[in-house]
Amino acid sequence: MARSESLLIHDFLKADRTLTCERMTNPIARICSAKFGYNMTRMPNFVNHNDQRAASLHFEGFQRLLASQCSQELAFLLCSYIFPPCSATQSNLIVTPCRGLCQRVRDNCSRTLESHSLTWPQQFRCERLQTAWTVETTDMGFVGCANSQPANTMNSSAVTFASQPLCPSRTCKAVPLNKKTFKKRKFDFAIEAEYTESSIVDGQKVLQVRVISPLHFCGTAPEGVVVNATVLIHTDAADLCSCPELEQRRSYLFTGYQVAGRLQLSTRRSLAMEVTRRKQRRRATKYMKKFCRTESIAA
Repeated sequence: MARSESLLIHDFLKADRTLTCERMTNPIARICSAKFGYNMTRMPNFVNHNDQRAASLHFEGFQRLLASQCSQELAFLLCSYIFPPCSATQSNLIVTPCRGLCQRVRDNCSRTLESHSLTWPQQFRCERLQTAWTVETTDMGFVGCANSQPANTMNSSAVTFASQPLCPSRTCKAVPLNKKTFKKRKFDFAIEAEYTESSIVDGQKVLQVRVISPLHFCGTAPEGVVVNATVLIHTDAADLCSCPELEQRRSYLFTGYQVAGRLQLSTRRSLAMEVTRRKQRRRATKYMKKFCRTESIAA
């Protein structure tokens, strides 16, 4: 492809920016690291995120597509774009995904995207990528397209990737919003909140949410749990994959327990359900008042 056709790599290098090759410390970045065998990434990345936290939020937006398993190469493509690998000892090595890879993923996932009334992201325009496969011998041993050496022709079918997506498809057992659930599980809080993001803190997943309505607390609600406040809900999960899957900026009903003054969800007992009808709030409030937990939970 001619340089005048504006390859992604050319625009990236021409931009007035300071590039850093940094260790992958964000939990999502570390998933890419563990899956594809590299531990350094370049910021800003190819979609103009300046830090790993912003990049991880973008990555989480593809959770549903990853779970669909529409393409076994999707995780590799996302990691290559959002957490591009780099080498501290070869600063001139810029690795991008290849055009053929991007086109295969786009074609394989097009039906899944259409079923959700979505289109292929503009940031991942395949025609702007280089065409040739290159095997680079670096301290990372990374396979991809690079601009630091003349491209070597390689049949893309010879390159294989792990078939397991970052967030594997799970069969989430639906917890019914009914009298029996609340009577048996005896929750001590119910809130409606908009999901914002997740992170790993001390080895466990923590949700950040914006409170829409603190529906009911058995006893005193923790300080700060008020309308429009941003609060943390701790879980006992050890990874960022959700079951059920949570989508950013959507409203959910969360029921759980207060443990040592903090909100806590149990993956086996708690309820996390998207709020689509007003009667869900009414039912939750009604059952909470009737079947409140009376004893406290120690840390």
